[in-house]
Amino acid sequence: MRRNWRIKPADEQRVSWLADSLDLSPHIARLLLHRGAASVSEASDFLNADIGSLPSPFRMAGMEKAVRLIREAAAGRGKVLIVGDYDVDGLTSTAVLYRVIGEIGADVSCHIPHRINDGYGLKTDVIRRAAESGVKLLITVDCGTTSFEEMKLARRLGLETVVVDHHELLLAGPPPASAFLNPLQPQCGYPSKDLASVGVAFTLARGLLERSGSGWVWDHLDLVALGTVADLSPLVGENRILVRAGLHRLRGTRKPGLRALLSQTKLEAGRLTTEDISFCLAPRLNAMGRMGSAQTSLQLLITEDSEEAGSLVKQMNRENKNRAGLEREAFQRALAKVEREIDFSRDRVIVLEDERWHPGVVGIVATRLTARFHRPTVVIALSGPMCRGSARSIRAFPLVEAFEEVKEHLLEFGGHPGAAGLTIAREQVPHFREALNRVAQEWIDPQMLTPSLEMDAEMPLSELTDGFMRDLEMLAPFGPGNPRPVFVSRDARVPAERKQSPFSVMGVRFTLQDARGRAFDALQPRHEIAEGWNVRQLPLGPVEIVYSPVRRLGSDGLQIELKLCDLKLPNTAAGAGPIGMGTGCPA
Repeated sequence: MRRNWRIKPADEQRVSWLADSLDLSPHIARLLLHRGAASVSEASDFLNADIGSLPSPFRMAGMEKAVRLIREAAAGRGKVLIVGDYDVDGLTSTAVLYRVIGEIGADVSCHIPHRINDGYGLKTDVIRRAAESGVKLLITVDCGTTSFEEMKLARRLGLETVVVDHHELLLAGPPPASAFLNPLQPQCGYPSKDLASVGVAFTLARGLLERSGSGWVWDHLDLVALGTVADLSPLVGENRILVRAGLHRLRGTRKPGLRALLSQTKLEAGRLTTEDISFCLAPRLNAMGRMGSAQTSLQLLITEDSEEAGSLVKQMNRENKNRAGLEREAFQRALAKVEREIDFSRDRVIVLEDERWHPGVVGIVATRLTARFHRPTVVIALSGPMCRGSARSIRAFPLVEAFEEVKEHLLEFGGHPGAAGLTIAREQVPHFREALNRVAQEWIDPQMLTPSLEMDAEMPLSELTDGFMRDLEMLAPFGPGNPRPVFVSRDARVPAERKQSPFSVMGVRFTLQDARGRAFDALQPRHEIAEGWNVRQLPLGPVEIVYSPVRRLGSDGLQIELKLCDLKLPNTAAGAGPIGMGTGCPA
């Protein structure tokens, strides 16, 4: 797809002022300004990301009561049940609270819904079984914000309830829980509004241990980093602080399950990054929940038995391979359906349904379709009279608000502006498609459907030095809200000997040179190969590239690698023709 190249503007006087004030290179000062650090104090806070600067947990609405209910349950040895979600954010949230609530002496157990049999969220049969077994306190994590009737049932059955969540509230407001923890609720004074569920759970854990005066909550930052990165939460403010400290904790984790997972993936623990979580660790943890039961993944996160952890990781790897195969098949089928069924002159939202799609992979397929076509996408698995679907979107089309406009066609829905889930009656799918596209016609202007590729600066390849890369890594961890810096260089050349590597799980590496002949490894990402772009089509000579520079451990030590986002021959349009690339730089 053709994309507009755009260099972000910067006030060069402010760049020089910030660079002089903090003794930084102009490039780093410019990047800080692009990330919203407009003052010396904001830039210092961004670079330091001090764990000691976290707000008091008791600034979050509902925290005092939630802490009191849990401490009372622990003091009386009352049964506590945590109901989580089957994605990595839900699993890590559950694991954090299971460990911390257990540390203060409560009789605590967990339940993770089965994606296929139960679907998302708290169910009435779980509440009834909990009441029958003597549970006194029910805690939901990464769900519960929309569970109005379920909370009423729990109250009638004599259960106290605590909701720990981060999803958007519906127009009806907060659920009738005993205590409701969600920074998005009205009148909540907690300043961090974009926490993942595991971030909210960790805030509750801090509050519990602050009142109890025992325990060591920081040991669980490894789980917080996993869940926050896997849920694509913006890595700014508190999330950046938690993930930066959590990565450090994860590199030396003492949890047997995480140690086994790192060992199996053969990641270099000492240089673990957010990309390693996104592309290696999270997919394995998610695989069990996508294919059925996520209890295996939860057990891996809470076990203290190294032998059990090794066995669980092997099982997880088998399911991940199975998931990858189903995903490939579903995506190829979805592409064919787009070509046959979608009229881009008419349809501003892609809505696809199929009986052969596994409900556990529709979210991944929706993500890939949105990235490829730059349109909101809903993918529905037709698995019976009640069907489940996942949606992904672009900035101009907030999903939960859009679903509110067409809720007469939906049984359930919830999520975030950019990612949401839904349950729909099979016969309603065509009506839902028409209604959602009517909303999109009003909300989305045609120019919003042309993606742009934003670059932080233009920079000659000759300026890519080891010193510059060390400075660049001060801005890590990278991800949504703080993407890897992206540069455009117009002095790259394709040499006669391009030293192309074999295809690997990451893609294809080949050689580019700067104007002086210095060689760089360039990575053509795997998803770009799938879109038909191939290094063999590049003619020798000059080429303009957009890329993120990274340092990779190679046979000769740390080497600079160019992760390509797009490229073009001089005086041609970006993203057009046989060498145009597709979906953008990695986070």
